[in-house]
Amino acid sequence: MVSKIEPDRYADTGFSVADTPPGLNAFLFQQMMRKSGAERLIIGCQMTDSARQLVWSGIPNDLCESERRILFFKRFYGETPSPVSQNPPLLPSPRELRR
Repeated sequence: MVSKIEPDRYADTGFSVADTPPGLNAFLFQQMMRKSGAERLIIGCQMTDSARQLVWSGIPNDLCESERRILFFKRFYGETPSPVSQNPPLLPSPRELRR
């Protein structure tokens, strides 16, 4: 999937945030690059987990599990699942994690 974020003039720092002053943007990039690859991976995974939780929290609980998963897919990935992937995603829903 191609990012829908418009590139900005600070793209050489690796960030695409248009509302951050260039000096601060460069500082944040330098701070992130000081971290090890493992630390950056953990941060990215935590951000993804947070985003997933936000999406799941906005999906009604009264829908059946397959409807919830399809709605999650649409909201999280911004597209409808292809016919091949109509089965629920392999990742567990928060409801399943609580079991």
